[in-house]
Parts: sequence; structure tokens; C-alpha cells
Amino acid sequence: MPNNIVKKGDNYKKSNFLITSKYKSSILENKILSIALANADDIHEESEGLVYEIAVSDLKRKMNISKSYGSFYDKLDDAAKSMTGRTIGTSNKKNRTFDYISVVTRATSKDGIFRIIFNPALKENIIDIKDKFTVLKLSTMLSFKSSYSLRLYELLKDELQEIKWQQDREAIAAGKKNTYRQENLFKYETSIGLAELKLEMGVVNAELDKVKRVLQGKNPDYEKAVASSPEQIFKSWSDFRRRVLEKATEEINEKTDLHVEFEADKAGRGGKVVGVTFIITDSKSNKNSPKASTEVLMDDLGDLDIVEIEDFDIDDLIDKVRLIISENLKTKEIKSILQAADNDISKIKDAYELACKQSEIDNLVGWMIAAIKNGYTATKKKKDYSYSDFDQNTYDYELLENELRAN
Repeated sequence: MPNNIVKKGDNYKKSNFLITSKYKSSILENKILSIALANADDIHEESEGLVYEIAVSDLKRKMNISKSYGSFYDKLDDAAKSMTGRTIGTSNKKNRTFDYISVVTRATSKDGIFRIIFNPALKENIIDIKDKFTVLKLSTMLSFKSSYSLRLYELLKDELQEIKWQQDREAIAAGKKNTYRQENLFKYETSIGLAELKLEMGVVNAELDKVKRVLQGKNPDYEKAVASSPEQIFKSWSDFRRRVLEKATEEINEKTDLHVEFEADKAGRGGKVVGVTFIITDSKSNKNSPKASTEVLMDDLGDLDIVEIEDFDIDDLIDKVRLIISENLKTKEIKSILQAADNDISKIKDAYELACKQSEIDNLVGWMIAAIKNGYTATKKKKDYSYSDFDQNTYDYELLENELRAN
């Protein structure tokens, strides 16, 4: 049984498949999933599937649940029934594709231990996430009081990250140092159809038979799916806006790194609301924001936003280094640079800036490692450092990788 819910920090990955799937769930279910994903290192494979165990007392403590919350075991019982009976999935009208699957196949509580078993088919979305994911903070997810707020926040974070990565890919393909520019990075707009939004936020239950039959068709019609639901809550735009969107955006603005506003998209003579446009500002760009993360804005290398989060996964750090260094370095070489810099991206940026000012370097990796260890940066007095100024070492990359993981 795990000793801590989060072993390596507050940040964790959630696959975009899970984020964009359409399902209805309680705030307790969402928080249980967040805790499990944040502690993915403790999920192990058994014959039944991917198993996660945690003390019920730890669940209550991390969720800050008081005795006044009623019988937590009753709430957990309800959540277990719902989680094991749920099928989630995605559908794409444009490509005429859909994918539905059960996430949790079993959930039990015995001797104070809560145990959930994830579908082994979701391994790449649970414990072996390589790409197509969004980085979230467990503390933020556990702070939400509304499942609608939590789901909307996930969707908007996913959209923001995809925009960043797309601009990164375009810049790399064009051979440019700078990626996305600040005005495009920190403030953006995204529009979502009203019916699709209701399904993604769980306002309309996509698991109901009548709704599911529409979504599983060759060309899913979201409006038809919503209209077919026997559970018509927040049907009018005014109710949905006032009781769902306004409350969700208010909680997001109060508790997260995003500031969200929204506008109704209307069509036709009667001005029927057909969608919602969200205007999102990443508060990291706001110097007055108390939630702003530490940033290093590139000077000579462009306006690449590098957020220094020591809990970041190794793969994420490697990707950031590749965006800084234009030379095609091996993964092991990047890991050695990260190890020398104690995972501090700003040190790597400074060392590379200095390297770019040198007349000639035979071994860039060794040069940068030595520059980092000796504290030479581009902000110091300009000097043409030769590689002979530093110790030339032969690095045991396997050892360096082990040390990096240990750190």
C-alpha cells in the first residue's frame, strides 16, 4: 500500500483521451481518479488489470473531508458503483470515428483499504503515458467543489497545451529558435458547440442508452444526442449559463492558473445559441497574479516559455531541452546535461546561449556540462571560452540516467 498519495510532487499527467471523453461523473469520482493518476508509480499490473490501492483514511485526508460529510463509506460505495458501471469514449463527427471503453473494471473496500482495478487496455492512458497528455496539479483538482468546474478546467488546459505544442512543432519544422509569441501563448480563444460542451462537461449523460446509440453512429450528431436524453437538466441557455458556466468559470478563476470568460455563439434569425467561445488568459503572464509560476523568457533564443517545475517528468524536461538546443543531441546526452544542471532549465539555457557565442566547439555536450558546473553564464563578462578551459570527462550515461531519476 502506498505511503503517500503524491510521491514526486504536485504535477501529474492525464491522457487527452480521458480528458476529452464524454461522461457524467461526481466530484468524488473525479478526485479519486486524479489521486490515482497522480500516484501512477504505485499502480501495478496484476492478472485482473492495473491495480491501485490506498487507505480510505488517506482519501479523506487528502480531500479534506470532515466528519460532517456524512458517511464517507456510503459516498465511496456510490462512487465505486458508478465508476465500475461507466463506459467512456470519444467520437469525431468529421472523421466518423468513435472509441468507447470501460475504465474501472472493479472497485472494492476491505479492512480500510480502497482498491480499484483499471482496464488493462488503458495502460498507455494510465501508467505508460508517452504523448497526448495534459499536465495537471493534484492540489488544484482536489480544491474544486463542482464536477463541472473540474471538467471544464481540464478541457481548457488540454486546449491550451495543444495550442502551445502545435506552435512548437511549427517553429521546429521552420527551423526557428523562438516558438510561440507571448501574446498568442498567454491569451487565446476556443469555441465549442453547445451540445458537445454539455456532453463533455457531463451535464448530459453520454452513458444513457438513448444518447449512446446516437453517439455510436457512423456520424455522431451531438445536438440529436442531447435532445434524445431523457434527463433534460439546464435545458435552456439561460439556466446552463447561470447555473453551470458562470459558477464553473468563477471557481476556475478563483482557484487555478487560468482566467476564463465566455461568450455565446448565436446563429439564425432568432439568435439561437449554438456554441460557446471561451476567452482564456494563462495567469502566468500576469505579474500581479499570486498563482503565477516561475518563468524564464528567452532573449536571444526567442520567447519560449519555460516553466521551472522540478516535479516534471524526465520526458517533459528532455522535450524542453530539445526546444532550446538546435543541434540534434541524443537522449542520453540531454539527460547528462539535465543531471549537471540539477534539472534547472534556466542553467541549460544560459549555457547554450554562451556556447552559441563561441567561435568553435568540438564537443557541445561536454562543453555545456563543464560550463554549468563552473557557473559560466551569458550574463557574466563576455569572454571567448575555449573547451580547454574546462575538464573533459567521459560520462557514464546509464549512471547519469539513474541519478537523474533518483533526483
